[in-house]
Amino acid sequence: MSAPPRRSAARRSAVATASRGGVYYYAGGTICGLANARRWQSGLRCVAEPSGGSIDNLRALRTGAVQFAIVQSDWQQAAAAGTGPFEGFGPDRELRSVLSLFPEPFTVVARPQSGIVRLSDLAGKRVNIGPAGSGSRATAEVVLEAMGWSGGDFAHLSDLGWLDLPTELCEGEIDAALVIIAHPNLLVEEMMSACGAVLVPAEAEDLRALVDAHPAYFPYSIPAGTYPGQAAPVPGFALAAGLVTSSRVPPRVVRDLVGAISGNLPEFRARHPAFSEFGAEQMLGEGMSAPLYPGIRGYLEETGLLPVPANRAAGGRARRRPAGCPQSCTLARPAAPGRHWTSR
Repeated sequence: MSAPPRRSAARRSAVATASRGGVYYYAGGTICGLANARRWQSGLRCVAEPSGGSIDNLRALRTGAVQFAIVQSDWQQAAAAGTGPFEGFGPDRELRSVLSLFPEPFTVVARPQSGIVRLSDLAGKRVNIGPAGSGSRATAEVVLEAMGWSGGDFAHLSDLGWLDLPTELCEGEIDAALVIIAHPNLLVEEMMSACGAVLVPAEAEDLRALVDAHPAYFPYSIPAGTYPGQAAPVPGFALAAGLVTSSRVPPRVVRDLVGAISGNLPEFRARHPAFSEFGAEQMLGEGMSAPLYPGIRGYLEETGLLPVPANRAAGGRARRRPAGCPQSCTLARPAAPGRHWTSR
């Protein structure tokens, strides 16, 4: 009688995300769900951990408290360079990019009675910029500085968590909130349906100069019809949410997690509209500042998500397409809905 197949020794990997109500936590849970479905073959057990957001995640990754993290592209760049909130720690030379997952627009949500119809109208209002340690707050502070504003230019700047916003906004405790989020978002929809909250264009000359100067930012419009009653696109800018790891994490662990995504890419993309916006080439380039973890591009070529370069394809290397992966999986850099490509 043949012996049963041996299972790989269990290896636990944690993915730092953000608050439980946000898209980061949902994305981390989706990735871990796909990985855990293969755990009897890979031996990898994946856990999505809630956190304070991008900056906390990058600090936890650096200390080895987690093996993976979902972070904003601007703060990935700052951690790799040792600037901004990471200035006292120096560059994180072990930080590695894995995949860019989806675009995250800088989003301004306002009460309809607030009189806020453009970005400049925020001055003198009660504005929530998010909790300390979150990437969303740190990016909001960059925007305020670019606009020439300080705390004294507002009636009040609050640090509410994401889950508190619908109640506080709709009850009139704040006039507007600045957040970095993927769309559509259930809490934005809740605010719009409960009290008629509106999305405000994030446009200004000073802001355009910021976007042009920052490699992690790109022009973006939230498409019309993303939310009920939203008849027109909402212009502004976005950054990329990316999956990162450390060079200390073993290659097999990284390969198993990437394989869970790439081997089930149609399923991953179906979980949230934002997850389908990046093409395969964008997933390996958009917003990545840290070096790419070694071997990822070759692995995606092997699985058919990226075309093999002609000089290697001529050598007879075969490509396999994952089961259920459509032809579009191999298309390079398609323009996503709402995306305006620039020469950068």
